Amino acid sequence: MGRTDEVQAVLSLIRVMANTPHGSWKGCPHFGLRDFFEQARTRPDLPQLAIQEVNLALKDLGITNLKIERISKEAQTNRDVDTYEVTVASSAEAGKKYSVNV
Repeated sequence: MGRTDEVQAVLSLIRVMANTPHGSWKGCPHFGLRDFFEQARTRPDLPQLAIQEVNLALKDLGITNLKIERISKEAQTNRDVDTYEVTVASSAEAGKKYSVNV
C-alpha cells in the first residue's frame, strides 16, 4: 500500500475489508465488512451501521481525512452476488469523492 497514494491505498483497504469478517482482526475491532454485506438482504439498517464501523476502523488506523459517505447496492445482474458501491469523501479536498465497487 505504500507504493500508491493515500486514496488508492484506502480504496484497496476497503476491498480487503469487504472480504474480511467484522471484528476478526484483533488490531482493530471495527475492521471487516463481509458480515454486513452477507446480512444486508434481511437487515436494511446494515449499510448505515457498516458506514459507522468502517469510519471507526479508518480512525483507529490513523486515517482521518477520508471518510465513508455512502454504501449503496448496485443493480443486480446475478441473483447470487450482490455488488455495493462505497463512496469515500475527502475532508482535505472539499467536494472530492472517490468510489470503489465491492
